[in-house]
Amino acid sequence: MNTNCKYHVLLVLLILGTQSLVANPFLELDKKTSTTSFIDGECAEDKLSITDLKQKVSFELTKKNELISKLTVSIVVKSNTNATIPFNKSIFIDDNSEIDYILYKDSPTSKKSHNIENTVFDYQSDGIFHSDLKVCNFDVKLFEKGEEILIKYQKTYTDYKFLDPLYFNDYYEVENSTIEIEVPSWLDLDIRELNFDKEKPAVSNKNADGHKIYSYNLKDLNSAFREKSSPRRSNFNAHLILISKSIKVGGKSVRLMEDISDLYGWYRSLVKEIGNDNADLKKTVTKIIAGKNSDEEKIKSIFYWVQDNIKYIAFEEGIMGFRPESCQTVYNNKYGDCKGMANLTKEMLNIAGYDARLTWIGTRDLPYTYDIPSLVVDNHMICSIMLNGKRVFLDATEKYVDLYNYAYRIQGKQVLIEDKDAFIIEEVPMQKPEESKQVVINKMKIEGDKLIGTGVVTYTGNRKTWMLNKLAASTASKRSDELTSYLSNYDKNVSLKLDAEVSLENRDNDLLFNYQFDVNNHIIDLENELYISPELEYPFKNFTIKEDRKVPYDFSETFLISEQTNFDIPTGYKVQYFPEKIAAENDKYSFQLSFSKNNNQITYTKNIEIKHSILAVNDFEAWNSLIEKLNAFYADQIILEKN
Repeated sequence: MNTNCKYHVLLVLLILGTQSLVANPFLELDKKTSTTSFIDGECAEDKLSITDLKQKVSFELTKKNELISKLTVSIVVKSNTNATIPFNKSIFIDDNSEIDYILYKDSPTSKKSHNIENTVFDYQSDGIFHSDLKVCNFDVKLFEKGEEILIKYQKTYTDYKFLDPLYFNDYYEVENSTIEIEVPSWLDLDIRELNFDKEKPAVSNKNADGHKIYSYNLKDLNSAFREKSSPRRSNFNAHLILISKSIKVGGKSVRLMEDISDLYGWYRSLVKEIGNDNADLKKTVTKIIAGKNSDEEKIKSIFYWVQDNIKYIAFEEGIMGFRPESCQTVYNNKYGDCKGMANLTKEMLNIAGYDARLTWIGTRDLPYTYDIPSLVVDNHMICSIMLNGKRVFLDATEKYVDLYNYAYRIQGKQVLIEDKDAFIIEEVPMQKPEESKQVVINKMKIEGDKLIGTGVVTYTGNRKTWMLNKLAASTASKRSDELTSYLSNYDKNVSLKLDAEVSLENRDNDLLFNYQFDVNNHIIDLENELYISPELEYPFKNFTIKEDRKVPYDFSETFLISEQTNFDIPTGYKVQYFPEKIAAENDKYSFQLSFSKNNNQITYTKNIEIKHSILAVNDFEAWNSLIEKLNAFYADQIILEKN
């Protein structure tokens, strides 16, 4: 495919920053979304590399004694091809940042600089995805192999709180990366070093001109975004978070962001600016809870109404990433981001007489806790409420989620709950993989040259939420076809018919479907022997991870697949051979697949559990060895012989 590279960084940012619905972990690797681009059939990123990347952060005080930070970036880019190729880059700015200059030199040693023409535009989609985010795009062409150019730009953060984390890697491979932080004597700066145990940067510091200068260096870095199904790089790449705790002005210390109370205080100030007017909501709330007797029923009805009637649209950047829109705006527009939807949910519950609270949270993309008082800790907002003495967390952006089920992306994460001028820190419960499962029970026999049978599949937890969203994406008339295709693994040899129409109405119960099926080409008749394959779904078939992958693999959630197929042995036959069982278990996953015989019936049992969502690089060898055995197991067959 041919893709304009100048939009790649934007694409990656949106993919990494946007809150997504539960992903399907059963897809094979080659079906995952890729951010890699191609030029003339070759990978564009292989044609360019960065030989030297330098980032320098410095701090200044304005005339009003407001703290600003400046990020100066110097990039030496090298061409690895004789073809003319552009180096493209996108720099993001918002109301709290600005670009001071962008220039380039024909070579790193050249004394002459050239200004770079760039395009700055607002980001929007469908007229409603918008924020104060702006994108500054530019490109510089390289003409021959081995050619190097130097690109330099400076970005000023007019609000110190919005300074981004500093990473050593880039979209292209980097030979040498340096980060330098210049700390003036009047600034108390807390430098947090994250994932240094994984990539081990070299660290040094010195004093110069009344400043403390901290230097960090890493070499031979892979692309930050090349691999598919990667965790957010904050989980495994070394990076720095800079926290401006206080400044000295006129001999006095001025507190900025010393601990979580300062972060909450700023959040609280934004909440006070919302301007909620819930007058228009009252009739709707009264109608929604009419006939509901218990607190649980009333809370559910409001929570589900917001899910079903408000469209989720992400507002990710700048101040819009932190300040909720008013409840009346979201209600009237019928769309909102996570903060607007949380605020609307809270206001509707308040009208119904409940003490609902806005709740800040960083999803599992962000491996931070509230011991880091920084805006980088949070990227999401939900609502929380006490019900029957227990805190319940309501995330209305998760369509079809039930009241007590939490999306994996927020499980186990700390939350910051508003409590007027105080705050509460709690944790979203972590659910076990068996609470998010797909359970299949099939009964099967031979009829002529086919396998025929009946089955029932049940989805719970996040598996249920995922399936409901999958079905909701189809029109009502096509939902049955979509489900039968999925259950038959899109295999033309499998004909499957549901016993009832698909319904999306009741998200509180387990999702259950009964069906009938017949299967062609799963029996080989050699007169005295029958070769039979009772497998219909083949989960994780060919799910190997390429050997040269340098970053972890993310399944997006934990789950359990549990299947049992009971197969009637035809009269006059006995079992000659069963495929060798699979039995593999560790702290990341468990695969248990086997055949057994009981009287005149064969039972095929399959239990596959993903216990941890992320496979580390050092897990890949054992995983691939297991998948090779699994492929062989799927390719093998039961052998029955005549008595």
